[in-house]
Amino acid sequence: MEELSNKLKWLMIIRVAVVTLFLGSFLFLGISYKEGPILIPTFHTLITTTYLFTLIYAILFRLVSLKTSAYIQIFGDIILITVLVSATEGIESPFVFLYLFSVIPASIMLYRSGALAAASAASIFYGVVVDLQYYNSLPFMAQSTLPGKTFFYVLTLHIVAFFAVAYLSSSGVEALRRVREELREKDSDLVELHAFNANVAQCMSTGLLITDERGRITSFNRAAEEITGYKWEEVRGRVYLEVLPLKKLEDILNNVESILPIYRFESEVPRRDGVQITLGLNVSHLKDENGHSRGIVGIFQDLTKIKEMEMEVKKREKMAMIGELAAGMAHEIRNPLASLSGSMQILKQELSLKEDHARLMEIALREMDRLNTTITEFLIYAKPTPLQKRLMNINDLLLDTVNLLKNSEIFRNSNISIQSEFKEETLLLSVDPHQMSQVLWNLSLNAIQSMSNGGVMTISSRKSGMRRFEGMSKKMEWAEIIFRDSGEGIEEEILDKIFLPFFTTKEGGSGLGLAIVHRIIEEHDGRIYVKSKPGKGTQFTLYLPLE
Repeated sequence: MEELSNKLKWLMIIRVAVVTLFLGSFLFLGISYKEGPILIPTFHTLITTTYLFTLIYAILFRLVSLKTSAYIQIFGDIILITVLVSATEGIESPFVFLYLFSVIPASIMLYRSGALAAASAASIFYGVVVDLQYYNSLPFMAQSTLPGKTFFYVLTLHIVAFFAVAYLSSSGVEALRRVREELREKDSDLVELHAFNANVAQCMSTGLLITDERGRITSFNRAAEEITGYKWEEVRGRVYLEVLPLKKLEDILNNVESILPIYRFESEVPRRDGVQITLGLNVSHLKDENGHSRGIVGIFQDLTKIKEMEMEVKKREKMAMIGELAAGMAHEIRNPLASLSGSMQILKQELSLKEDHARLMEIALREMDRLNTTITEFLIYAKPTPLQKRLMNINDLLLDTVNLLKNSEIFRNSNISIQSEFKEETLLLSVDPHQMSQVLWNLSLNAIQSMSNGGVMTISSRKSGMRRFEGMSKKMEWAEIIFRDSGEGIEEEILDKIFLPFFTTKEGGSGLGLAIVHRIIEEHDGRIYVKSKPGKGTQFTLYLPLE
C-alpha cells in the first residue's frame, strides 16, 4: 500500500508537469493549430481544470481507498484527454497519444486489470468522439478530411495501440513485480540466512576465522576473540598471519590442490597479550560453485589447558608408578628396621654398657623410631587406603581431636590455650572418620608446633553456603573448618610449597604431614587454603561438601 501511495503522488506531480508542458507550450510559443474561436480558451480551461482535478485528487487521496483513488485519477485523466482531443480536430488531433499517459500509469499502479480497464475506457471515449465527428454530430468540431477507409483505419489503429500498450506495459510491470517479489523473498531469506549464520557462528564454543583469497579476515566470531585476545574491529580486513602467524596456514592458502579437504594440526601461537597458547586447528578451503578457492575457513580451539591436564595426568601416572615402587621399598626397609630395633632393645636391656655406649644406643634407637615414623607416614601418603565414608558430625571429630591434644605431652609442656567455635551444633559430613581424624590431628599438631613461645589456637566450623570453586561446573553447599594460630607464621616465598611431599622447615620433620592432609582433603572432594603472616600466625581453611 505504501508503494501505491507513492505512485499516486508521483502521478499527480507528473500530470501537472505534462499538462503544463504540452498545453502551456502551445500558448507560450504561440503555435497555431487550425486555430478556431474556442481553441485558446479551451486550452486555458483544460489547464485550469487539470490543476483543479489534481487538487480534488489530493483531497480524495485522504478520503477514499488508494485503489479507488487510482481509478478515479485514471478515468478523470481520460475524460480530460477526450475533451482535449475533441477540441483539437478529433481523429486528427496531435494529442491522441496522451491516452497512453493514462494507460501506462494504470498498468504501473493497477497492473493488467487496471491497464485493460484504462485501454477500454480510452477506446470507448475516443471511439465515441470520433464517431460523432464522422457523422458531424458535434457542432464545434470540424468534419475530418480523411477518407472513410482511412478514418476507420486510423481509429482501429489507435484502439489497437491502446490495448497493445496496455498489454505490453502491464506484462512488463507484472514481470517486474514478480522479479521484485522474488528478490524481496530472496533478500529476506538472505537476511535470515545471514542472521542465522551469524548467530550460529557467535554461539560456537570454538573459534571461527574466514579469509578471502588474499588472506584477509572476513569473519571472526566471539570465541575467536576470547581465544586470541583480538576484537573483530581490530582484525577485520587484516591478513590472518598478523593474528595467527602460522606457516602451515600460508601453505594451505597457497596450495589448493595438494591440501586435504580438511587439514588438522596443532601449533603454538602468541595471544594478543604475548602469552603462548596451544591451538588445535581444522582448516579447509572456501570454494565457489566452480571449485575455485575463495579463501580458507579455520575452526580452532584453545588446547592449552587440555595439554596441561594431559601433562598433569602423565605426571600423576609417573608419580603413581614411583609411589608404588617407593612403597614397596619402604615395606622392605620397614621389616628389617623393626627387627633391628627389637634386637637393639634386647641388647640394651641385657648388656652392661658404659655411659658413652649407652648414650649411643639411645641415639640409635631414637633415630630408628624417627625413621620408622617417616616410613609409616610415607606409606600413608604413597599408598593410601580406600576411603570408608560415613555420615559424621564433624564437630564430634573436632572435639575428639581437641581432647587428645590436651592430653598429649606436647600440649602439657606448652603455654598454649585452645578455643573452639562451632556455629552449628550438628554439621553432618560424609567422611572417612579415621583419615579425617588424621587431617585434624596433623593441622592441630602443626599449629601447636608453630607456637613455641605459647599462644592461642582457635578451631571453628560453620556452614559456608553455596559457592563454586575453580574447576567446578556448578555451585555447592560447603562446610568450612578453620584452624587459626598465633604462631610464627610462614614466609610468603615458601607458602605455595608447604603441601609438597618432604618439604619442611622443622628440624626433624618428615615433610609429609601437610602433604597427607592435602591428599586426604582432595580425596574427599574438598579444598584447603592457607593464609599466613610472619610473626602474626597462620590460618588453614578446609571446605568439605555438605550432605
